[in-house]
Amino acid sequence: MAERTRAPVWTWILPLLAGTLVFSAVLISTPPGFAALSDVLFGQPRGPNAEAAAYALGAAGTLGLVALLALAAVCWLAARLIRR
Repeated sequence: MAERTRAPVWTWILPLLAGTLVFSAVLISTPPGFAALSDVLFGQPRGPNAEAAAYALGAAGTLGLVALLALAAVCWLAARLIRR
């Protein structure tokens, strides 16, 4: 049986950093920005602020997850090709 080796660190750090950067970039560019986190987690937003916070967090979370999964697939493929 072939001996298993641990995956290189970059194969999991790069997707996490990319997902975090995309999440942050979307929150920076979408009003109300990072205030949406505190509004949703610790407050009871109502009206237009609640809708803006929900939109910003939903968009940031979705795009961050897409970036994380896409780069994870690319890193996995690159690691497989390097091992050959």
